[in-house]
Amino acid sequence: MSQTNGHSPSLGTLILPNAQPDLGRALEEAIEISARRGAPLTSVVTQANPDLLPASNAKTPVPHPSELPAHMLEGVRQIDIMKSLAPLSPAMKDVEREIERLITTPVKLVADIAGHVLGAGGKRLRPALTLLSAQLCGDDEDEPAARAVTCAALVELTHTTTLLHDDVVDGATMRRGKPAANLVWGNETSVLVGDYLFAQVFVTASKRGIAELMHPLAHATAQMCAGELLETQMRGYWEMSERQYLDIVALKTGSLTECSCRMGALSVNGSEAQVEALGTFGRSIGVAFQIVDDVFDVMLNAEQIGKPVGNDLREGAITLPMLWTLENSPHKDEFRALLEIEEKSDDNVNRAIEIMREGEGAQSSMQMARSFVEAAKDVLGDFPDCAAKSMMYDIADYVLARKK
Repeated sequence: MSQTNGHSPSLGTLILPNAQPDLGRALEEAIEISARRGAPLTSVVTQANPDLLPASNAKTPVPHPSELPAHMLEGVRQIDIMKSLAPLSPAMKDVEREIERLITTPVKLVADIAGHVLGAGGKRLRPALTLLSAQLCGDDEDEPAARAVTCAALVELTHTTTLLHDDVVDGATMRRGKPAANLVWGNETSVLVGDYLFAQVFVTASKRGIAELMHPLAHATAQMCAGELLETQMRGYWEMSERQYLDIVALKTGSLTECSCRMGALSVNGSEAQVEALGTFGRSIGVAFQIVDDVFDVMLNAEQIGKPVGNDLREGAITLPMLWTLENSPHKDEFRALLEIEEKSDDNVNRAIEIMREGEGAQSSMQMARSFVEAAKDVLGDFPDCAAKSMMYDIADYVLARKK
């Protein structure tokens, strides 16, 4: 990629978009960094620092637009994703019914909390990816295979459990514009319900006809946990490299979108080449999705992103726009000093966001996201043209063009 502001190579020169994250290396680096900082690598829950969590009444008086500046989206197709995925609606209704069956339990609280998270919105992109991947490998678009439907439901339910656990770890107060479950029912209940749903996922996955598909789901679950653990351990470690950041993102976000595609292909006995190609597609758009989220935290308003503005700054989470600013901004020393303040005031967050917005970190990060999306689309080239392939392309472009 080209030079950025004459300082250093733009983001994305250290890792190929289709490269697998090296979990072993990432863990070794996290252990070494934790030891150097005097904080032994222990559980993600015990290491969470309450001083870095946002106050529930925190407000940042930064004037944020409701969408990204036009120049950041130049050349990106604008996608009405609900219209694009409308042909998938009958199959998605089958998935919703399967999810409802899986969360039905005599313990009403489980269904209430699961319903609270599942009903908070979201486009159900992960189960859509599962169904579309199955179709690219020969599944009937009008009558999807039962295994494909079950796999799609398991993927979405796994995602739901991660949201419950993540909100507890992060001390979140909002999720998609609604009160987070842990704020309504408490941390202990949210964790236990998340555990129950996880168990339900694997009870279903272990049944005859589905059990051979457990490996990608179990592998993705382990990777997600490792990614979240690594991210938590490395909060406030401002020397993080771009490669380390991308490893973490590939683990915590890309792994489940990769799993969504792999399980869809495997559910209808797709070939090894098809499974690998679709896995690469899923991982790449998952990484792009997280990078765009990082840009949103800098550029958009709280109502648009469904969480407090500057949340990453308050939590000490490290994002791609931050890494660019730390390396390239003329105000990088001031920016670093602001990041190192443990209890950041609204004025601190305000100024840090202003510095990031004055530079090209958000723009460069969007370019990185584009490179992952293009890599994802490239791997679909060998699949025959069909409605499912067009919808996969639309999902990839939507990751960049979405509003939140």
